[in-house]
Order: sequence, then structure tokens, then C-alpha cells
Amino acid sequence: MFQRVYIQILDNPLEEVVFHKEEFEHSLTNRQLAEELRKEMDYSYPTVVYVEYIDLFMDDEEEFDEIRKLLKLGLINTPVILINGVIKIQGGIPNSVIKKEVEVLLSSGPVH
Repeated sequence: MFQRVYIQILDNPLEEVVFHKEEFEHSLTNRQLAEELRKEMDYSYPTVVYVEYIDLFMDDEEEFDEIRKLLKLGLINTPVILINGVIKIQGGIPNSVIKKEVEVLLSSGPVH
């Protein structure tokens, strides 16, 4: 079976505006950064990598209960990046790091 990668970006969009690539004149929301990542992944890995932005406080409140608890305790920060259901990154959306994670997963070969 062909390896697929599912990226979920869990966020609280009311929290803050982040700065992309440390360029202060070009600030973007996490939702916009997630959309840029989705477009990049669609271009580089069509039908293989799926990117989903999830507003933790507007979408299904039953889902991601453990992550909500960690956020309330201050142990992690939004946005939280899950790759195939595993927390990989928190506190930002670094496209280059996410791409490396995707490449590692895809290079590991098909799922058995």
C-alpha cells in the first residue's frame, strides 16, 4: 500500500498573528500559513499529502481532548502540528521542517 501523509494543524485563531519567515512587514495568520502549506504539499505531493487546518475551539469539541488538556496546562502552544496523528511540532508552522518530516515518511517506503 502506498504511503500517505496526513498533516493536521490544530490552532486557536483568536490567540495571535504570527510572522512568516521573520519578515515583520508580511504577517500572516496560522490559517493562511496552513493554506500556503496545503498548496505547497498539493503541488509537490498531489494525492499523497493531505493538510487540514482545525480550529480547536470551533470544531468538534470531543476530538483532540488530550491536546486541549496540554494547552490548558500550558505544556504546549498552538499551533500544534500532527503528522499521521503524532504531535511533531508545536508553537509554529515551519514549512521546511514539515517538508523534511514528510520526505522522511515518504522515503520510508510503502506501508505493510
